[in-house]
Amino acid sequence: MAKAKKRPQAGAKTRKLYTLTQVSQEVGISMPTLQRYKKLYQGRIPSEGEGRKQRYPQEALKVFEQLKVENMARRGRPRKDAPAAASTAKKAAPKKAAAKKTAAKKTVAKKAAPKRAAVKKASTRKQATKRPAARKARASQSEKATGSLLSLSQIERLTGISYPTLMRYVKRNLAQLPHVGEGRRRRYQREAVAVFNEMREQSTQGRRRVVAAGEKAASATRGAVGAAVGRTAEVSAKVSSEVGQRVLALEKAQVEISTQIKSLIAELRKPIKVTIKRG
Repeated sequence: MAKAKKRPQAGAKTRKLYTLTQVSQEVGISMPTLQRYKKLYQGRIPSEGEGRKQRYPQEALKVFEQLKVENMARRGRPRKDAPAAASTAKKAAPKKAAAKKTAAKKTVAKKAAPKRAAVKKASTRKQATKRPAARKARASQSEKATGSLLSLSQIERLTGISYPTLMRYVKRNLAQLPHVGEGRRRRYQREAVAVFNEMREQSTQGRRRVVAAGEKAASATRGAVGAAVGRTAEVSAKVSSEVGQRVLALEKAQVEISTQIKSLIAELRKPIKVTIKRG
């Protein structure tokens, strides 16, 4: 048997219960805020039922209004999770500041880029104009410091001998060259210029002798070749004359043979006379 439902007595008064949406309409608080109050202050808010069937009596409206006033007064105060939020904010603050600084530096760099480029161009032009003067000054300072001593490059300019040739002279005849120091710091006295010139003259004289000997040998070979060519020409002339004579003799013999053949043919063509003798 099904149990009979209890009916409310006629004299008993039924309380009016509100849903959360109805509470929002009555009190003027948004639903997210009411749900937050419901989670935070569940012990202070009178209610009946659970879950979706939870309803709120008239007294709950006043509690919600009171919570609204309290929270309005607490605005600006730190929340319960304020320490964690503050720590995260403190951690993020240097990064944000660094990002702002980098952004500011980039903007400043972009604005200053044309000016820097102009300054760089001007500085490069000044350096280009100053470089030849600086080189001359360095050369003069080196000459003053060394005095009468000369480097191998300076000797190259004075004598007109190439640097590799000078190096070859130094390797072969270093004892004949008046010098000071060793290696890259080696410097030569003024007298070494004349020694280098003498070495070059000796090398050119040797070359001239070699060239003259080579020319003589070439002329001798040319003469021998010419004589051989003349001899061969004479021999070829003699041979050609003998061959010509033989060819003429052969042609004459051919003519004679052809005439003899013609005569034979003519005789053979003549009629033959036969004579019969009667006895």
